[in-house]
Formats: sequence, C-alpha cells, structure tokens
Amino acid sequence: MAGIYFDHHQSLGFMTITANRLMCAAVRRRMLQAGIDLTAEQWGVLAQVWNQGGLAQDELARFACVEKSSMSRVLAGLERKGLLERRPDPDDARRKNVFSTPAADAIKERCRDVVQDVLDQALREVSPQDRATCLNVLAMVKQTMQDTDNP
Repeated sequence: MAGIYFDHHQSLGFMTITANRLMCAAVRRRMLQAGIDLTAEQWGVLAQVWNQGGLAQDELARFACVEKSSMSRVLAGLERKGLLERRPDPDDARRKNVFSTPAADAIKERCRDVVQDVLDQALREVSPQDRATCLNVLAMVKQTMQDTDNP
C-alpha cells in the first residue's frame, strides 16, 4: 500500500463534524435523561430565541448557517412541542417572528444546566487557553467561509 490517501484525523472538517455529532448525541441523551424532549439543534435555536426573542426565521437560519427550509423544519418541531410560536411581524406582514412560550421558559435553566454539563465533560481535558484558542480559530474559519460564500 502506498500510504494514506487522506488522513481524517488531520482534517479540520472531519474533526469538527465528528466532534459536533458526538456532542449533539450527548446533549440529546442527557436532555432525555432530564425529561426534556430536545435535540441539540433545537436547543441551539431555543437558546438564540431566549437571547434575542422576536427573531425572524431567516435571521435564525443565518445565525445557525442553515437553509431557511431547514430552519422551518426545526421551528415546526418546536411549535409541535409547544415551545415556541411564530407571530406576524407588525412591520412586515410577510414575516413571522419567533418567540418562546411559557412552557419553553419553564425548562430554560434546566436545559442550560444539561448543556453546560455536556460541555464540561467534553472539555475536561482541555485547558482554558486551548479552549480559547480553539474558539478563536473556529470563529476565524467561520468568518472566512461566510465571506467566501457571500462575496
């Protein structure tokens, strides 16, 4: 054999995707153990709504770096669970703004605790300096990719 064609463990894409999948699975598992029916993706959307209620679907899609149709599916799932509602935008009848419901607000702190526990577990062998470096590098990569995709 002539050697390794592609070393996945030296690939930023492979390592971030697989780390993300593992963390999302852990969040889902821990949410269910806590009696909360949320995926990591749904948690991320809810957290952004809690941070900045009244966001439109397209704003949430840009935040999450997903297509509007993908965001629409996530929002529909959260609506079915009674955790958010879409209301008409008072300034633009074509838009709907997203708000958390009292049911979502009631689980807000528990959700944050679950996610914090998963992050603490994932980062237990990582120094605060390495974590800061990782976040800075990923922010730069994200910005570069966004700038490249939107010249």
